[in-house]
Parts: sequence; structure tokens; C-alpha cells
Amino acid sequence: MFQDIEGVVSMRKVLLVAGGTGGHIFPALALGEELRNCGVTVIWVGRKGMLEETVARRADFEFEPIQSGQVTGKNPVFRLRALAEISAGVFQSMKIISRINPDAVIAAGGFVSAPLLIASWIRRIKFFLLEQNCVPGRVTRFFSRYAQEVFLTFPLEKSLSGNCNVTGTPLRQGIVQRCSQSSGFPLRGGASATIQNRTVLVIGGSQGARVLNLAALDLAATLSNIRVVIITGKRDYELIKSLVRSKNCELVDWTDQPEEYYAQAALAITRAGALVISELMAFGIPMIVVPFPFAADRHQDANARYIAKIGAGVVLEQSQLSGLTSLVQRLLTDSAKMEAMSRNARAAVRIDAGSAIARRIMTVLNAEGD
Repeated sequence: MFQDIEGVVSMRKVLLVAGGTGGHIFPALALGEELRNCGVTVIWVGRKGMLEETVARRADFEFEPIQSGQVTGKNPVFRLRALAEISAGVFQSMKIISRINPDAVIAAGGFVSAPLLIASWIRRIKFFLLEQNCVPGRVTRFFSRYAQEVFLTFPLEKSLSGNCNVTGTPLRQGIVQRCSQSSGFPLRGGASATIQNRTVLVIGGSQGARVLNLAALDLAATLSNIRVVIITGKRDYELIKSLVRSKNCELVDWTDQPEEYYAQAALAITRAGALVISELMAFGIPMIVVPFPFAADRHQDANARYIAKIGAGVVLEQSQLSGLTSLVQRLLTDSAKMEAMSRNARAAVRIDAGSAIARRIMTVLNAEGD
């Protein structure tokens, strides 16, 4: 993407840290690949044996493991253990910084980011933050004032200290390439009133959502004239498979190429994770958003409110899932509303966010080298 950028200083090195769920890891992957295309050496930092290591190594990034912990709950033993893990992670991060001497650190979220950010602050290494949600996480809230820049996926509900800019979230190249070929709602099922053979995609996030999976089974059984594709998550795949009674219901345990399913969907039923919402917006897919009610700081509720505000989807509380089937039926027979949601989604997303963020980071690093 950036081979033609003038003034790129060669041999730049950055440490990229992200972990936990796909909502943190895959934007980091997309940004890391953009930076690598700039000629930057990208070293991924994360927890050993977790999803981030699998993703990083599969994408041919060098991987440096560190420890980290999440200080939650009131149990003093768990809190002390988490603090000990964070302290160990800071020590490991200091050693990595001394050995690699990075030009910058990029943190894309997850509690694994904290030790490396602490070490970066101590060593006066520039760092950038990616914040995916409308309500920023604790790591972002604490470190934003010290960051070179905070790249926001959506406008925040409350202001945040520091240099914050709404850029959108980096999307993987497979998503970017495929969504540019997609024609939006009207051509993914037609603008007529019939719902015959329309595909409804159900996504519970990278870890799945049992309550959505079960509701989707009822949806498929009731509306036999639509196709229901459920990305169940690996944990629930066998359970949901044993409960399927409808021929119009297809299951996928997990996929690292969701664009294949996005391209077929007329409507999506999804949790309110920032990444999946951004990907659906890129494809112009109208959505029913069911926020996870126990998400940290109720950030999924805030993300869902944003989707409703811009007119890209409808919010359905988890406690109201009994009304899912009738809502799907109403939406699929209201072409004007579906087309409007599709247009609004596409108008609000930046599919070039990864390249824009990489360009901004390169500008800062190059200015430092002048």
C-alpha cells in the first residue's frame, strides 16, 4: 500500500501489542500488515499460547511473549496475582525494548498492553493507541494522555484526555478487497418485498454467544423460507449442531475469512463488538445489534447506540430476544428501511482506516528522523 510514499525511512522498528479477543487482535493484524508494507519491521508482543500468538505467527510476524494480568473483582488473592503478572510483564517488556530498540510502540487493546505501555513510558518510547469502542477501556483511559495519538474507531460518548482522532478501525485486506466488490443490500437479495431465500447471518463475536445461537435456531425453524447461517464459536458448535432441526440452518464454528459470509448476507444479527460492526458496515449489511449486557463498562451498549444513531441498524436488548423472529420478518419485508440502513452503514465507515493510520504513524516517525 505504501511502497510509493516518499521519505519513508528504512529499517524502522515498532512493537505491536494486542491480545484477548479478535476485536483487539485483528485490527492489530491489519495495521501491522500495512506497516510491514511500508518497510517497517513489526514485532508482535503478547501472551504465549494465546490467540494473538497464533495470529501473529500465521502472518509471519516475529512474536515476543510477555506476562500480564487483569486486575478485576474484589478477591485480594486474584488482584495480587494479577499485579505480580503485570510487574513481571513490565520487566520482560523492558528487556525487549533494550534488545530491539523500537522507534515506537502501538497498542491495540487488551490487558496485555499495560506492561509494554508502562515500560514504554519509563523508557520514553513514543506510543500510539487504538481504541475500538465508544467507551474506552481502562488501559486507554489511563495511557491516552501520554500517547502520541489515540486512533478511535467511533466517536466517544465522553471526551478523553490526549490527542484523539476518529479514524475508523483497521480492516484486514481480505475484508477491504471483498467489500469493494459488494453492491450493498439491494443486490444481495433484491429490493422486492419477498424474503424468499434471503441469507441472515448470525455472529456472536470471536468467542461465540450461546443466547444468540439458540435464538437463531428458533428463527430458522420459524422462517423456513430464509437461509440462516450461524457462526457459533468453537465452544458451542457441537451443542448447537445437536439442536439443529431445520434444513435452512447452516453452522460455522469459526472463520478467519468472514468476508465470504458477509458477501452473502442480506441482514446480520450480531453482538456489538466494534470490529464486527465495522466489518458489517463496510459491506453495507443492515444489522440487528444485541449488545452483551455484561461487557466491561457496558461498552457494547454504547456501540449499539452509535449504530442506532447513524441509522445503520436496530438495537434489540438480550432480554427482548423473544421478539427476534418478528423483527427479522418486518425488516426483510421493508426494503426502504433495509436500503437506508445499508447506505448509512457504508457512509459512516472508513475502509481505508488501516492505511490512514499507518500513514500517520510513518509521518511521525519520519519527522523524528529528519
